[in-house]
Amino acid sequence: MKLKRILGIAACVVLMLSINFESNARAHKLLSDTTNSPYDYPVLIRCTCYTANEGAITSSGKKVRTGIIAGKKEWQGCVALLYTYKELDGQLVPVELIGIYEVLDTGAGIDTDGDGKGDSIINGSSIDVYQPTLHQAEEWVDTYGDYVMFQLVPGKG
Repeated sequence: MKLKRILGIAACVVLMLSINFESNARAHKLLSDTTNSPYDYPVLIRCTCYTANEGAITSSGKKVRTGIIAGKKEWQGCVALLYTYKELDGQLVPVELIGIYEVLDTGAGIDTDGDGKGDSIINGSSIDVYQPTLHQAEEWVDTYGDYVMFQLVPGKG
């Protein structure tokens, strides 16, 4: 009786490990393909934070609030899923959902071409998460760092 129970448990463990391995292998393949867009699969993106005066209006006409991010103008109106990530076998994979955000603002972002003007949000290489206070913005960076995995879902948030 004990042997049957042990063999049954061992078979379940092997099955679960093989399913998990196949899922990870698929994720590695998808994330290693540089043609992926944030609409297809989570992609690594620079993530900064911004604050604004209470009652400030976003580029979409909505008041700033927690749960809003600034992103590329073409992304406005989409829902964004932000994830922590880790490197696994040389590939970046999403680990834990940070949150669900609405892309309701735009901005310039960080200067990436050396002309002294921000352009990273405009060109889609970064996003900016709204935080009500500077302290909360600093906590965000301390918790999640400068990069997150980012996936867009078309539609109204």
